[in-house]
Amino acid sequence: MKTKLFFFAAAVFAVTGRVGAGSLELQPKETAPPTITQSEPWQLTIAAPGWLAGLDGTIGVRGVNADINIGFDQILQHLDMIFAARAEAQKGPFGIYGELIYIGLSDGAQINGLINNVHEQVDQTLVDGALSWRLINQPRWSLDFAAGTHYTSIYERLTLNGDVVLIHQTSEQFVNDVAADLRERLDNDISKSEFVAALEDSISSVISSRIGDRLEDHERHPNIPIGPLGGRIRKEVAQIVENYIDLKLDALRARIDALHLEGEARRAAVDRIVNAAKARIANDLAFTLQTKLNRSIARDDFWFDPYVGLRGRYNFNKTFYTAVRGEIGGFGVGADLMWEVEGVIGINLTRSIFTEVGYRALGADYDNDGLLFDAVMHGPQITTGITF
Repeated sequence: MKTKLFFFAAAVFAVTGRVGAGSLELQPKETAPPTITQSEPWQLTIAAPGWLAGLDGTIGVRGVNADINIGFDQILQHLDMIFAARAEAQKGPFGIYGELIYIGLSDGAQINGLINNVHEQVDQTLVDGALSWRLINQPRWSLDFAAGTHYTSIYERLTLNGDVVLIHQTSEQFVNDVAADLRERLDNDISKSEFVAALEDSISSVISSRIGDRLEDHERHPNIPIGPLGGRIRKEVAQIVENYIDLKLDALRARIDALHLEGEARRAAVDRIVNAAKARIANDLAFTLQTKLNRSIARDDFWFDPYVGLRGRYNFNKTFYTAVRGEIGGFGVGADLMWEVEGVIGINLTRSIFTEVGYRALGADYDNDGLLFDAVMHGPQITTGITF
């Protein structure tokens, strides 16, 4: 019985003699390294990483790219919500790691054209999960191999708010401008190609120009990391207007041909029918433009990037330590290439509470399903956590 009590007391002394340090256990310099066995208890670490990240690179949507160069100060100005949490469990050489970061951003811009203003929203979610195995465990330093996956989700939304009054005025002006071309085409005075060229010129000068370069400039150089969802608005609207006028031309031609008139009588009928149809065409066109210029455009993209990496730590003493990690992945499963590096200096404030200050960068080169994301998030990081 005394022998059993002796071994029990020795085991208790060995456990209570440990010093918790961040997510690792630190031993005094003179203590021999512990033997990692499956009987060791689970050690749990929960932390809140404060990543002050900006973003540089290119975000493209359907072939239209935006140059992104956004610092953390701009992120703060447009921040709606942020949440970050990290958890790690260690038992002997085996470890489980998980992290969640969510960032919600929004912005608005005055366009002052057929589109009066826009509102933008971006919700980005980053999830990291990995398993690790301790390759080297020494009193002062350790090295782990990790394998896991990054999950990236990006929700983007662009809301267009059109200027109703200007849309009606522009529709009336446009119909007045193309009325002469309609008459000439209905009288067969110009060819189909000549009519199309004249129509495209009117669309460009009257409608596309009033959507404005301001929208495209803002889309290509946004204040938040969002792709140019409205990058093709002008081309889309121009095509819609051209198709609409073609339909009206066919309808008017059918009415006029049904009269079986020729010469001056046909020309008089063309003038009368076109003039009578102008108001209706302008109203229908205004309704079509309002539908296209008062709407929301959104897309939701996500992908997984498997990765492998190494994580190391060196203990200067019981209080101070440094830790680094590096990962590479993607491998064409999600991104063609994904990488992440992080380096910190840590301080054990108590036996269980720690804080870390360092720098972190995460890059991805993803191009799929109309989205290009070739960018790097990087910036200082301050982390505080507790180990149980």
